[in-house]
Amino acid sequence: MANKFSEQLEKVIRGGTRPLGFGQYTAPAKPRLFILAETHTLDDGARLKGVDAIVVPGPCKCPTRKSEILRGCSIGEDVGHKGCDFVVLDLDGAIVGIDEDTARVLRIGGDLTDAQLRALGGLEAAALIGEAGLGDSLTFRDLLAVQRLVDFCGKTLLLRLPKIYGKAEMQALSDRGIAGVVVDSAKIDTEALRKAVDELEPKKKGKEKSTAIVNCPTPAAHPEESEPEIEPDEDE
Repeated sequence: MANKFSEQLEKVIRGGTRPLGFGQYTAPAKPRLFILAETHTLDDGARLKGVDAIVVPGPCKCPTRKSEILRGCSIGEDVGHKGCDFVVLDLDGAIVGIDEDTARVLRIGGDLTDAQLRALGGLEAAALIGEAGLGDSLTFRDLLAVQRLVDFCGKTLLLRLPKIYGKAEMQALSDRGIAGVVVDSAKIDTEALRKAVDELEPKKKGKEKSTAIVNCPTPAAHPEESEPEIEPDEDE
């Protein structure tokens, strides 16, 4: 489903491309994590620095005029949606009342079974917001939970963060394959978050382990030794 949210999300996580032609050279943008900020009013979007999109609690009251920053509403009931670029819904949210130009973003938790996570790939959702229950410090179990969501959901995953972690921790989360992060703008400095995101290295593709194959030549067949001829006795 083509919409403004999906196009911008893809542009951010894939990075820019080098322009063609003989015009002024501009370096392509480096791929990075998408930043979605939760806020209380749409007016907060003007003061939040470094974010790609904002989402406010429903019901939807987005103005019909479009803005440079993506705007969305977090809803839980069947209401009209006009003017917003995307809506955030729980799995129990209604699927009606959303026009084709408005992207659907689903919230999921780590309590879903592996089979349920796989089934998410068949739903019409532009992205998923994953809740992995992260705390003040990351553990290997946390990374395992995040990796499970990424591997099984089959959709672009935005991970909810409770804080801005250190560079090593943020890099570890990025390397799991998440596409972006979701934060509460009342608790997290989005400008500092963007700086931390820009310092991360894009996820490197795993190098395939090559196994050297040594072709051992077939040992040459030894010529069959001829049996010595038995000379007849002179007496015969």
